[in-house]
Amino acid sequence: MAEMLNDNFNPRKVLLDMENRLLADAQKITPHSLIVKNDVGDESDHAGDERSREISLLLTGRIKVSLMAIEEAFEKIEEGTYGICEECENKIAPGRLRVMPLTKLCLTCQSRLEKEKSLEERVEERLRYKELTTELEKEETD
Repeated sequence: MAEMLNDNFNPRKVLLDMENRLLADAQKITPHSLIVKNDVGDESDHAGDERSREISLLLTGRIKVSLMAIEEAFEKIEEGTYGICEECENKIAPGRLRVMPLTKLCLTCQSRLEKEKSLEERVEERLRYKELTTELEKEETD
């Protein structure tokens, strides 16, 4: 299973292709785009330069995270645990791995996690709303 999930899917090749694309993208981000410029120019020039710098830093951060996830997947292939859900330890469906080669969870566990996260967000929103209404009511009585 580590090398081939089925006849058409080779995770090692897919991961290598992903890694190569990310490294090529990283090379497109030039070091000078990360340097703050103090050249003469108006505020819009400086704002544009700062925006370009922020985008470059964001991209390099995302590329780094993705490369680390790919490295982790390679380690799992070596250990024979690639394609095993980290939550329930069942096999992840080959179709899911084809579409999302870096996934760590089966569809059932991913769905449960997303439902839990959605519930937490709704509870937090209700708590914020309650705090806001309490503050408004308090201001009205003062």
